[in-house]
Amino acid sequence: MGPPSYPDLGKNARDVFGKGYHFGLLKLDLKTKTKSNVEFSSGGVSNQDSGKVFGSLETKYRVKEYGNNAIIAKCNNILDQQVKYFKKLYDGEETDLRQNQLGFLQQNTNRKETTSSMYEREGLTFSEKWNTDNTLATEIAIQDQIAQGLKLSFDTTFAPQTGSKTGRIKSAFQNESVALNCDVDLNLSGPIVQASAVLGYNGWLAGYQSKFDSQRSKITQNNVALGYSTGDFILHTNVNDGQEFGGSIYQRVSPKLETGIQLAWTAGSNDTRFGIGAKYDLDKDAAVRAKVNNASQIGLGYQQKLREGITLTLSALIDGKNFNQGGHKIGVALELEA
Repeated sequence: MGPPSYPDLGKNARDVFGKGYHFGLLKLDLKTKTKSNVEFSSGGVSNQDSGKVFGSLETKYRVKEYGNNAIIAKCNNILDQQVKYFKKLYDGEETDLRQNQLGFLQQNTNRKETTSSMYEREGLTFSEKWNTDNTLATEIAIQDQIAQGLKLSFDTTFAPQTGSKTGRIKSAFQNESVALNCDVDLNLSGPIVQASAVLGYNGWLAGYQSKFDSQRSKITQNNVALGYSTGDFILHTNVNDGQEFGGSIYQRVSPKLETGIQLAWTAGSNDTRFGIGAKYDLDKDAAVRAKVNNASQIGLGYQQKLREGITLTLSALIDGKNFNQGGHKIGVALELEA
């Protein structure tokens, strides 16, 4: 497995602090998939503080066979012809030739499976999104077709009420040693290019991310990250624009227990942010979460799989400094999948 992309560095620790918490929100998510390979997902979120309700709808269609059927059929046809030839050639011969035949057939069977797995990849993906802000979004992506590990996509958004339009071309490449990303925001005043690279070697990870504004002919972002990963233990540090410093530690203590630590501070400020979090799986259908930070905010969460395709999540944020004055928040999320 190769290194993650730059935005995914430290993701395991962030998930310990972020996933399963919906403070001050009532959330409903629905997902389903048709027999024709079309995925539908919709969701709604109600903010208890502002009273605002936000909803979204997304459809996704994957064309896994794009460009591959002819290649697979041709390769498999050639292999089948070779197998038939050797069957006829070695039929009724001595044991050593019979062993050669069996070995050849097994080799070609494995080769045939490899051929199919090589070409039956992600293919084309079409996505359409709509939300209650009346914004329409479309994404077209192609993955592992031009080259193994390469993904190209084109994203657009359109707001009919304001006439606002955006477009973005995204590219990503990943192999066992490197992960590269390059996104181009198509702006009428000049494109904005964001690029990143992550190198991995023996568990060590080094990454760099930059953003270039062509209108101002200026680099507007310089981020550097360094980390170490052994699967069950992940260390991540980063510096953003030479001003923001951060670090995180993730460790899977046991198959049921995950822990995380986050630390961040800004140059020229005495405000240091520190947090500890954990997730424990009670069983395969239930999990509890807890986290606390140096602002005396305590987060608690409980997730239960009620039945196949139905998951309920409860969470609460407790203000430890003002425990008797209220101001605490609760959250409820329900996920339905069919």
